[in-house]
Amino acid sequence: MHKHYIINGQVEFHPAASTLRDLNNPDRVVVLNSPAGRCLLLLIDRIGTIVTQQECMDIVWQRRGMLVSPNTYYQNISILRKGLKKVGFENDPIVTIPRIGLTLASDTKIVIKQTPPQNTDAAEYVPPAVEEPAAPQSVEEAPAPAALTRRFWLPGALVALLVLAGISVLSHSRLRDSYFVDGYRFTTMLGECRLYLARDIETQRDRDKALAYATPFKDRCVNYPWVYVSGYTLLPRASVIRCDRPMTEPNRCMSDYFIEDR
Repeated sequence: MHKHYIINGQVEFHPAASTLRDLNNPDRVVVLNSPAGRCLLLLIDRIGTIVTQQECMDIVWQRRGMLVSPNTYYQNISILRKGLKKVGFENDPIVTIPRIGLTLASDTKIVIKQTPPQNTDAAEYVPPAVEEPAAPQSVEEAPAPAALTRRFWLPGALVALLVLAGISVLSHSRLRDSYFVDGYRFTTMLGECRLYLARDIETQRDRDKALAYATPFKDRCVNYPWVYVSGYTLLPRASVIRCDRPMTEPNRCMSDYFIEDR
């Protein structure tokens, strides 16, 4: 059976074709690229939980033999968000948990639909053709010129690929930290701590709540003076990340994750 999903009763998502269709305007169809479609499918399969960046990169790319950088991950999440907005979502259903991962907003509703296969009872079954094994070919003692050429350029190509992979791995940490720092702004000194709040914490009420989460760690600022606080409008959750150095430098960090009682 072909499985597809209805998101919040307004958008139809077909993973096989990687398409989004506005149910209120069926002519409005958005075609996602394959990785962006697999990202959305993963978030739907894991609804109610957080999908970490590394999990997403492993499942969407690495299990298919592709080594990608965090930049590719962020680009595809951006493509996915733009596609959801274009197909009719006024509010982004994808929630970013800074330095942790992604999840669908708590009010997201998913309905699974299955399309039954076409009736094929009347069709005559034709067994697949079985190919006869080819007769063994004689092997000449002297290698052909093409084989000699391939023998020399193949090791060189492998070395080049290994060098490029090494450069990509070394850049992962710098790219990740750059994206992380951009998501926070310095707010105030809390004792000896430098307090940074996520940029989506804008109202005074949200700032007061974030400060309340950070205050219990005020006495531990000697060892971990850089404090980053995130709060989420659509989720009753918050995180406090404490580091011995800023995110722009090699550092050690401790994370505390809070879930509010409602």
